[in-house]
Amino acid sequence: MNDTLRRRIAAAAGTGGFAFLVYLLTLAPSLDFIDAGELAAVAHTFGIAHPTGYPLFTLLAGVWSWLPLGDGIVRLNVFAALCAALGAGFFTDALWHLLGLKGVKKTGKKKAVHAAMSDSTRLIASVIGALAIAFSRTYWRTALSIEVYALHMLMLALLMWALARLLLAMQDTPSQGSVRRHIVVLALLLGLSFSNHMSTVFLLPALFVLLAVLLRQKLLSARTALTAAGSFAAGLLPYLYLPLRASAHPWLNWGNPESWERFIWHLSGKQYSVWMFSSADAWKKQFANVTSLLPGDVQYVALLAAAVGMIVLIRRNALAGAVLLLLFVTCVVWAAGYEIHDIDSYLLLALAVLGAWTATGIAAITQWLAQTMSVKFRHPAVVGVVFILPLALNAQGVSQRGNYLVEDYTKNMFASLEKHALVFSYQWDYWVSASLYYQAVENFRTDVVVLDKELFRRSWYIEQLRVNYPDVYEQSVDAIAAFEVELYKFEHDLPYDPATIEAAFNRMINSIIEKSYASRPVYVTIEMEQQFAPDFIRVPVGLAFRLYRPDEVPRYEALPFPQLQHRPFASDERLPLALPGMYGSMLLNRAVYAHRAGYYREAVPFFERAAAFVPGDSRLLQWKQRNDQALRSGRMAGDPADVPPQSGEEAEQ
Repeated sequence: MNDTLRRRIAAAAGTGGFAFLVYLLTLAPSLDFIDAGELAAVAHTFGIAHPTGYPLFTLLAGVWSWLPLGDGIVRLNVFAALCAALGAGFFTDALWHLLGLKGVKKTGKKKAVHAAMSDSTRLIASVIGALAIAFSRTYWRTALSIEVYALHMLMLALLMWALARLLLAMQDTPSQGSVRRHIVVLALLLGLSFSNHMSTVFLLPALFVLLAVLLRQKLLSARTALTAAGSFAAGLLPYLYLPLRASAHPWLNWGNPESWERFIWHLSGKQYSVWMFSSADAWKKQFANVTSLLPGDVQYVALLAAAVGMIVLIRRNALAGAVLLLLFVTCVVWAAGYEIHDIDSYLLLALAVLGAWTATGIAAITQWLAQTMSVKFRHPAVVGVVFILPLALNAQGVSQRGNYLVEDYTKNMFASLEKHALVFSYQWDYWVSASLYYQAVENFRTDVVVLDKELFRRSWYIEQLRVNYPDVYEQSVDAIAAFEVELYKFEHDLPYDPATIEAAFNRMINSIIEKSYASRPVYVTIEMEQQFAPDFIRVPVGLAFRLYRPDEVPRYEALPFPQLQHRPFASDERLPLALPGMYGSMLLNRAVYAHRAGYYREAVPFFERAAAFVPGDSRLLQWKQRNDQALRSGRMAGDPADVPPQSGEEAEQ
């Protein structure tokens, strides 16, 4: 092993190791929002995740979950941190190869090769560029809890590494033999990356340009093309997991991709197509959002080095410059077409390119300063620290240490439900996803049937209900079958009447509620619309509403209310910011219910607890004032003017 290789390995290992240490220090100790609970359950049980299935993630995370490394969810969070740290290491070596590309400069009518930068400059610039990626807000945040994006970051790093090595092999006087191995490796990694996350498609336009150059320079033989195609196909083999595992009907079998038709639906993410390029106005709005996120991701100042690097790379090596620019533009433009709130993770490729430009810019600025100043800059660290140090500002906003928000909310929700309860909700991001993990992996409150109202709009979920909860399915089989007739038209793009399918959907949900009420406690959460369970009274109990027939509502003093264990956590992210409002709304609902029943003194502590979550809420202030007036007037419980609400009109967020 020569000295240069040892230094490269040390730099990559050091960068990845340092990133891993920081990630561990800021790691989430519990479940995160959105899909973390579902993905953790899928990993532990080898189930099927939401489209596009993420089979490579499922297999790797599933094997990792067997290792005796701490609690189940922490173990998977460490897996995310490890993937991201390995990505930082491979980004370091990818940038080393990228900075090794030789350019040309004009000298009169001739061209000469640019003077190569020193190994020291090249190495340290690579490390700094990789750190710019590793500690950008989105990359860092994604490394702290289980998600498919951590593995996607590692795959992007490997692809950038293979791409840089191919570009390096194409310079000077390349031959088909010298580039064949790099093409085959790149094709294999591309297939594997697709088997984890379909946003790998962002790379295709740039790779097609590279393919055209290879063909024009006669560097791609038919034999190499066939070998590369086979290598790409081999990378896609993890997708065989989906139909094979679905045939065993695991507890979580999203999409049930057992048949060819359902496999294609799952693979293509058909159910999410309504959010892709829905309108020009939606694209413009999301594009503005995307372009505002990126500068803050790298704390703005690194953009100067990145801008310099982009220009230098284009002038030095037109092919490499064009490929990276096309990667960046494709990522930003395509991501802007996806109309979802949490678009940050779809910008990882753009961040990787920014890191590459940053490394190139720092190396170029260092060389320029060394040539123009009397004091020679032997190392780019002096320059790089100016651009990288501000990334430390991300730490406070990114760190998830001490974040138990989802765990507390989910367990509080379960505490609100009696034994053997059935609950309808569509708070997927807050607790429904997490409930999958707690029930399937931790065996926590497995007596409760948790049903996501919105997922009933897909036939696979109805099939999962039949397999997992046959008693619930059978008692409403007629209403379910009637809805499935209309749902078939929708899923197969046949003409259908929206009003008819919606009416059948509502009848099915109400049938499940009504039939289940006879044998178990039934609950709905705060966002469930009033057309569901219209003949029932919604009584606020904890974080859910217990349903009662009008003549079966118990006296107020007989109604339970669990102690809500909430560990606050400061965050500027969308979902954590919304969570206090959900607690406050349910506490306010209980306070209003007590007030309307004439239990004014009993309402006071609920008003006070609600105020701790939503102190300035106008509804809270109005109802509290009304309750204070009732207390001062000495009105008695059971006043006929104040009875429990018949339509749940206070059940709002």
